Amino acid sequence: MKKASLILALLLMLSIFPTVRAGTQESKVVVEVNPNLELFAVVYILAFNGSDEFIVAPQSYVNNVLTYFSDYKDHPAIQLAKEIFPKDAPYYVRDMAIARWAGDLVGMPYLGNESEDDPLLTGLYRELVRFAKDTNFIEFYNAHKEEYEKAIEPLKEALPKNFPQKFVEFFGYTHKEYKIELSYSLAIHFNSKYGVNSVTCVGTVPKNKLASKFRALIALHEFTHPFIDPLLDANPTVFENVSYYLEEVKREFPALSSIDPYHFSFHTYYRELLTEAFAKYLAEQFATNLSELINYHKIFDSSIGFYLLEDFIQEFENFDKIKKTNETFADYLPILVKHMQRWSTPENVSLYFKQRVPVTGFWALEKSHAHDKIIIVYGTQNPDKKGLEHDRESTIQLTEHLKETFEQFYGSYPEIIIKSDANLTEDDLRENLILIGGPVANKITKELNEKLPIKFIFNGSWSLERSPNVVKNFNAFLFVDDSEVRELSLNSGFPKDETLGVVETIRNPWNEESFIIVVAGATRYGTRRVVKRVGGSPSYIIKGQTYHEQGFYMQW
Repeated sequence: MKKASLILALLLMLSIFPTVRAGTQESKVVVEVNPNLELFAVVYILAFNGSDEFIVAPQSYVNNVLTYFSDYKDHPAIQLAKEIFPKDAPYYVRDMAIARWAGDLVGMPYLGNESEDDPLLTGLYRELVRFAKDTNFIEFYNAHKEEYEKAIEPLKEALPKNFPQKFVEFFGYTHKEYKIELSYSLAIHFNSKYGVNSVTCVGTVPKNKLASKFRALIALHEFTHPFIDPLLDANPTVFENVSYYLEEVKREFPALSSIDPYHFSFHTYYRELLTEAFAKYLAEQFATNLSELINYHKIFDSSIGFYLLEDFIQEFENFDKIKKTNETFADYLPILVKHMQRWSTPENVSLYFKQRVPVTGFWALEKSHAHDKIIIVYGTQNPDKKGLEHDRESTIQLTEHLKETFEQFYGSYPEIIIKSDANLTEDDLRENLILIGGPVANKITKELNEKLPIKFIFNGSWSLERSPNVVKNFNAFLFVDDSEVRELSLNSGFPKDETLGVVETIRNPWNEESFIIVVAGATRYGTRRVVKRVGGSPSYIIKGQTYHEQGFYMQW
């Protein structure tokens, strides 16, 4: 996870109402690899010689770019790209810069047809025009069109049909065109822009069918912004009396709200909630084949601070049932706020939060960063010395992973203390902890085993078992072949796989304001497999050689 990347969006908002209203022609939905974005991506690939974390194209395509354009590696466009996107800049800075440039480029005609002498084109824009003409880029683009079309087909299939009509029903108007403009090669943070007649979502071609389904849900979010944003711009004080919901997020997620003040400002937080809630409402209405993925995504949204989401979705459903002719959601806003005041008060909003936000590794790292301290506890109980040494090496790998994760997300990392299970003090036990190793290796894990939602059992060999009764609202999801998400019965078992490892988070039983993350496996090899999964938004992740499960649960 990168700096606020699951929720960061660059929104270019215009106070213009579109022209398509009820009774007019159907809206058009377009999904394509945009030539300007791919031109930009090719220049970026050349600027960094095909090696950079934002380059996501298949290696064969990258190699083709490097070969095809080899005579132009010193082109001014390449040199300028190196200066604008310096490799030593923080990830989030480059991420935001790429998204900003991409958003501008999709609003322009194909640059290869523009004049390099146009006074409105300066800097990199002008050099991109020159590069496109000097290299005859469009020939390269056209030669790969079949490859592009094949890559975007799963997204086209996943995107719900007929959703624009719901905008008419709820807001009284819609747009003529909804576009998803993509780069095949460059990681572009999904963002949107809109004008009089169209809404454009900008991003990257998903790498597989499952990613395409996720992107379809994100696209619905971006397509909803042009309706929610003007609505709240016209009602800027409507949520003033319920600001305590946002204050609770800031209290529980202080680091996130500090590094991403835009999305956790009063101005933006509630519009993001309404936007996401309506997008999920659309998905539930029109993408019934994605119901299990939608359920996963809703809980995920709650895990990163949007904990009123399910209640807001129900408000949209309620309005849909009771709305009168010519009534829009703007008329319902005051009713929504009255309901929010009934859901919780400033005095009990903390409980409301805990009942809706799953305990996650992300939350644990949030608290660790706020407290400027986290303790990694390695086990010393394993009678097999090779096992002990293996877990110590896993501890070193975890330490480096944590430093990198904290740096990329927050820009700094807290004090990371490494201790053995034999040397923990009573005060240490009250801190945010990460335990390395299962019950055989780590005595703290052994002590907690019956309190773990994914516990370890021994029946000739060690394996995993779900214990949903020790937590609340347990949900389990199986990720299948990068193609789909299936919701699991809590009684379903696990495959016999010695490589299974689990990362799971619970509230610290010695101090409920702290968390404990357990990193362990059925064997030492399972432990090693999941070390770099620490810090994600699910409550737990189970990984094996071919098995991938994630889940969520609450504790209060």
